[in-house]
Amino acid sequence: MAKNKEKQVVKKFELTEVYPNQPLIEVVCEARFPADMAIECRKDLFYAKIKNKYSEISVPVQMGKAMPLEAYRFEKKERSAGVMLAINKFSFYEKKYEGHKKFITEFMRLASFLGETYSISKIDRLGWRYINLIPFTREGEIVPLQRFLTVSLNVPNGMSEQFENISMVFISKVAGGSITTKIESVMRGDRQQEALVLDFDFAMTENLNFSKLRDYVKIAHKHTRTLFETLITDQYRQYLRGSTL
Repeated sequence: MAKNKEKQVVKKFELTEVYPNQPLIEVVCEARFPADMAIECRKDLFYAKIKNKYSEISVPVQMGKAMPLEAYRFEKKERSAGVMLAINKFSFYEKKYEGHKKFITEFMRLASFLGETYSISKIDRLGWRYINLIPFTREGEIVPLQRFLTVSLNVPNGMSEQFENISMVFISKVAGGSITTKIESVMRGDRQQEALVLDFDFAMTENLNFSKLRDYVKIAHKHTRTLFETLITDQYRQYLRGSTL
């Protein structure tokens, strides 16, 4: 039954499709590995290979002091994308997402520099994260969840599914790992618009090798994208493609 449902969902979209009205505000792919002091002591070796594109350095600070062992950020000048590197993790993120093919190509290019520079063979965790922000207007003081998402909650008698606000997180086991899903109604940073946060974090943690990193990334992307497509309504999908709500 589950396989039939997945086939029905897949027919509604293509993995290569990039929505013109996409709600993504950030995409992150992260690899964690056993800590290596060579990374902490010689970040300059990695930076030298990427500084032509990611020239801006952000040093982690707390209370005005640099924090040892925390991740450094190397970002583009316009801050649209960047790399994070710490003693036990590496990640690439984009805030102007142009599709998974370009994203994975750039992630693997950067990961190849990592592999050339340091001795990394084992991966403890591979994660792919989609952070979406879906603006909405209340309907009679209620969050119009069903206009955007297919999520339904079986609430006890005496409770209503007419939500004034929403905040929920759940972690699900899926083939190859687990996925953490967060759905929350928030006020946008400019205080001018409310929005739904739809945040997915897929993780693989078992028997991972650096040499197979590209395969893991493709699996993580497919799981996360499929879940997004499963959760959004057909009406909202058409809006993402350019129609009006």
